[in-house]
Amino acid sequence: MQNVHKIVYSLDETSITAAGTATARFDTLGADHLSISIRAGTANVVSNKPTVLKLQEADTTDASNLADIAGFRGGTAVTTSVDFVIPNANTVATAVLQNDYVFGVDLRGRKRYIVAAISPATTQLIKVVGVLSRLEEAPITAAKANAMTLIAG
Repeated sequence: MQNVHKIVYSLDETSITAAGTATARFDTLGADHLSISIRAGTANVVSNKPTVLKLQEADTTDASNLADIAGFRGGTAVTTSVDFVIPNANTVATAVLQNDYVFGVDLRGRKRYIVAAISPATTQLIKVVGVLSRLEEAPITAAKANAMTLIAG
């Protein structure tokens, strides 16, 4: 495995309505690690944090085969089906910490497709970006790296 990265844009900034769910699927074939960054727009009140924030996995792209990944299930309170409490939303657009949620996933032993799911409590802009790393094969062109320019040395 080489310690190289490949950016994977899965969901460009999209308006998701209250109680709707944004999903972003990542094909992790040939990688050992996936970092997922989810950014939600500024909320109007701190209680407008996501109601669902989790990762799921499957060996196919069929959504009916998805299963929640233990350790990556967020909710409003820790229960048997929730692994972490989603923090209150940030209401200040200029704050250093926006409404960003980052997942670091060790892909060894995981299924091929990883799906990030987020349901905002109010209509918000949602963006999801992933970075695959420790790839079996280094991207040798900008296109293979999903980038405008690839600089390597």
